[in-house]
Amino acid sequence: LLAMVQGGEHDMYAFPLTVVSTLYNKGLDVRLMNVNTWGVTYFMTTDPDFTTWSDLAGKTVYIPLQSSPPDALTQYFLNEAGLTVGKDVEVVYASTAEVASLLASGQAEYATLIEPQVTSAMKQNSEVRRALSFEEEWQRVTGTDTMIPNAGFGTTQTFIDGNPELTAQFQEAYAESAQWVLENPTEAAALAEEYLDMNAAVVEAAIPNMGLTFKSAQDAREELDTFYQLLNDFDLSMIGGAMPDDGLFYEG
Repeated sequence: LLAMVQGGEHDMYAFPLTVVSTLYNKGLDVRLMNVNTWGVTYFMTTDPDFTTWSDLAGKTVYIPLQSSPPDALTQYFLNEAGLTVGKDVEVVYASTAEVASLLASGQAEYATLIEPQVTSAMKQNSEVRRALSFEEEWQRVTGTDTMIPNAGFGTTQTFIDGNPELTAQFQEAYAESAQWVLENPTEAAALAEEYLDMNAAVVEAAIPNMGLTFKSAQDAREELDTFYQLLNDFDLSMIGGAMPDDGLFYEG
């Protein structure tokens, strides 16, 4: 993604929120347009005795996508429980699909995972369960009832300046599309299978748990600021070394 943005390969990008802030803090010309994925992350296990983060002392946890929001939050929650990655808990990083496969096959006992792979793993192995909801853990830690912002769509200021009307039209159409997916899960799942090579039945079952709620970056500022501040206080390298300023957020 860094190389794509640096090379100007595309006009629009899907950004994990930790990644877009890191790119922005590196001086790249990125702007976050919206947040479209909230929550969506669960701590999964096949261990029937697991109940809380402190149970992971001496264990190995599989996490998808190093430096992503699920990774950052897993480390944060472990730290809250008095555990340090690399000292008390071993972490193994792999792709989202690989983590789901390892969990479903029984090769991984503990894993952080996102939808729709959560649903996929549970369908393949009846012993796999959602042990902890990251959204509930987030609300416990922050003392709020807000959702966790996870990812969104973005572009560059160069593209915005050259195409202000098209950018605004895309933002509006994207909001409509997110709502359409929620209202038409069967049709949306069929498109996911056709264009993304994903199992339609799994996607359809996962859609209600995928946290698809559109908010413009401006409307989501309270949640975004809370998210970035929490990670900034924990380990500012996770968001690129500094709290992102107003320039990151598209005003449309």
